[in-house]
Amino acid sequence: MACASQTIEDIAPVACPVCCQKLAEDGSCPNWLCRDPQRRISRIHAIAYLSGSLRTRILRYKYDGAYGWSLIFGRLLLGWLEQHATGSPPGLIIANPTCVAAGEPGFAHTERVIEVAAREDIPGAWRFDTADPRAIVKTRATAKSARNTAPAKRAAARELRSALRIPNPSRTAGRHILIYDDVCTTGSQLDTVAACLLDDGHAAHVDAVVLARAPWQGRT
Repeated sequence: MACASQTIEDIAPVACPVCCQKLAEDGSCPNWLCRDPQRRISRIHAIAYLSGSLRTRILRYKYDGAYGWSLIFGRLLLGWLEQHATGSPPGLIIANPTCVAAGEPGFAHTERVIEVAAREDIPGAWRFDTADPRAIVKTRATAKSARNTAPAKRAAARELRSALRIPNPSRTAGRHILIYDDVCTTGSQLDTVAACLLDDGHAAHVDAVVLARAPWQGRT
């Protein structure tokens, strides 16, 4: 994490305690999710903001076939866990599930980072979900959320809920679950995944950690 901090934009010392968004001038979070009384996810942690070289590397990894970055992202995840989660380790660390339709571009980019992190975790200190099937699966492709407007992201999240399935609730029941994803803009999809884990998987508590928090201004 020390080397990475030289090339990434750290989360502001005073940021939203729920989603890590930069606060408005009045000290409030502009993200609608943090004010939603029906929010299911407890907190969305972020390693850095989506800017500069980190943004470029994430885009190359997801869309240009630069798969080697999964090793760096997996190590960043491990570094964050060692710095922030040793006192209260999650019961299971899962990927925000992907589903790539036949013939469509893309790959299981979040699952690959989880697999790499598990392999790099030589002491076996963390419970990464690398089982087949995963603790939560996405059964079909749904509307894309990336590079979309906030209302479109919320609509995509509603569609996502019907595509999620918990194959074996005993793996998540009563556990603190940590969801990994690469980017958070509004948190709508992460909140939907948390709802499935809580309602169908009977998880006790759900948080998330992302590589990068997209900073923006204005309320949604």
